[in-house]
Amino acid sequence: MTQATLKNFSYTKGSDLIEVHAIVEDAVQVSPATLYDPPEFASGYCVTTILWDEEVTPENAPTHSDIEKRLPWIPSEDWTYVPPIEFPDDV
Repeated sequence: MTQATLKNFSYTKGSDLIEVHAIVEDAVQVSPATLYDPPEFASGYCVTTILWDEEVTPENAPTHSDIEKRLPWIPSEDWTYVPPIEFPDDV
């Protein structure tokens, strides 16, 4: 199971899709494999979309706790890494 720490989530009322943002362990390769060592991975900020059981209404809107319970069941290949914002060097 993928280890993830929920940062935030969003949805549109009437839709059944929930966008989830989390810090996911082993999401980013930080060091390539060498002849003697395997590749190294680190945590990274990622996003995914999950399908809610039914269209979201005020009565069944997901809570932080609801989303946290589902995080371990999201496969690692469903997460998309979001690279940090890069700023141009000051001249």
